[in-house]
Amino acid sequence: MTINSSHVRVPGIGEISIAPPGTPEPTDPATALPAPWVGLGLSTDDGVTVSRKVEREGTSSWQTLTPARFVYKSLELTVKSTLQETKAEVLSVYFGGMTFAETTQGSKKYRAEISSLPKGDARALCIDWTDQISALEIYHHRLFIGRAEVSETEDAQWTRTQEAQWGLTFSGLAPAGSSTVLAVWLTDDPAVIAAGAAAMSVGPNTSGGKS
Repeated sequence: MTINSSHVRVPGIGEISIAPPGTPEPTDPATALPAPWVGLGLSTDDGVTVSRKVEREGTSSWQTLTPARFVYKSLELTVKSTLQETKAEVLSVYFGGMTFAETTQGSKKYRAEISSLPKGDARALCIDWTDQISALEIYHHRLFIGRAEVSETEDAQWTRTQEAQWGLTFSGLAPAGSSTVLAVWLTDDPAVIAAGAAAMSVGPNTSGGKS
């Protein structure tokens, strides 16, 4: 058996951040994201749901009931979350790029227009989460999607008994240029390395003593 309870991970805290498309991939999983990255802030305790869906269709043959191979139709990578902060960045992604501006200088009154003509609103996306098992055992995970866009929004209900919530789903878009990299996962968690690969990376014992 290959059971190992030390490999169980709990994403205790995390955040979604956005930046203009074309923003370079972060260099490591733990360093705070620099400008132009902006965090979308608090979300409900449902956290983030990442979904990968591959649509494929099996070939059919006269001689066999099982497909000889699959023909791939589509690939969808989505990130879903319900945000709780009512601020510029959240409202912008929810309403497809909407921005507020001061009505007159110094008035401290702001106005935004919701267009009747939807347009593309691609963003770079990072989903960060951390599992702190102890003071000395902390693992960081960061999923980077170079181009993503809000593909679905949930109804926003404004009531006296609950904070305003902004439920939305980002969908990964095809990478720019000739790249085939849809997303990148960065982490400092050694559990992601297979046991055989870890042993190979250590290499044989060349100290001359017994291993």
